[in-house]
Amino acid sequence: MSSNLYSASEFQKLSFGDKGLRVLANGSTSVVGENFCAIQAIESSVISCDINIVGGDTSISSLPIGAGTVIYGNFDNLNVVSGNLVAYLR
Repeated sequence: MSSNLYSASEFQKLSFGDKGLRVLANGSTSVVGENFCAIQAIESSVISCDINIVGGDTSISSLPIGAGTVIYGNFDNLNVVSGNLVAYLR
């Protein structure tokens, strides 16, 4: 399910987690078909995922994320190699 970020209310919903979230622990993989707009590391983590974009990298492999760090994008097929994180649904 995609979201229209040009709509102020849609952006607000994503910003405050109104679309939902997943808490993923060490060795977890996201549910097939779910997309995420932000990933926040609860503790130092390493992730791999696909990125739904036209330009730039289309996948990430073994990206370290420091505790408390938030990264933004259009992520799917999220795999937590190590650590714990919160992934906010798009």
